[in-house]
Amino acid sequence: MKSFKLTALAVLAALLLAGSTGIFAQGKIVFLDSQKILESYTAFQDAQKQVEELTKTYETEYQNMQTRGQKLVEELESQRLLLSPEKKTQKENEIRTLQAQMDKFRYEKLGPQGELYQKNQELIQPIFDKINSLITKVSEQEGYDLVLDKAQGALLYGAPDIDITQRVLDELDKAQ
Repeated sequence: MKSFKLTALAVLAALLLAGSTGIFAQGKIVFLDSQKILESYTAFQDAQKQVEELTKTYETEYQNMQTRGQKLVEELESQRLLLSPEKKTQKENEIRTLQAQMDKFRYEKLGPQGELYQKNQELIQPIFDKINSLITKVSEQEGYDLVLDKAQGALLYGAPDIDITQRVLDELDKAQ
């Protein structure tokens, strides 16, 4: 009885595999390496440099604010016994104000919807859109039914003759 079940299961698996290869044989499947495309595309590299420069600028500005805040705290701690209650309150308010400014800066510049994120979207999204458009164009011209991305890790193997990475790069060069 046990061997019958195993045999039946093996036959069922074979039938399913045979049927599915017929389905896949009808479509034209290719792959590309989006990471290689991005690394080779100068417009993307330039956009990334701009975002990195802006990131450095904002981070430097934020670090300067932190340094200023640290100095204010150290001043308050070292002079606490010498300061009048009014001066002490004034220094504490100054520290709180700076902390609020830092929080606002971090949110407005570096936050999830901040200027850095918006600049990144402004510069990089059009590049992604252009690349996706060219992938669609190449796929339609060549009659591809499915395009997989090697960089996403889902592709374990792809024969070099179905790799369209260079074809997309050539189209990007023409489009510039």
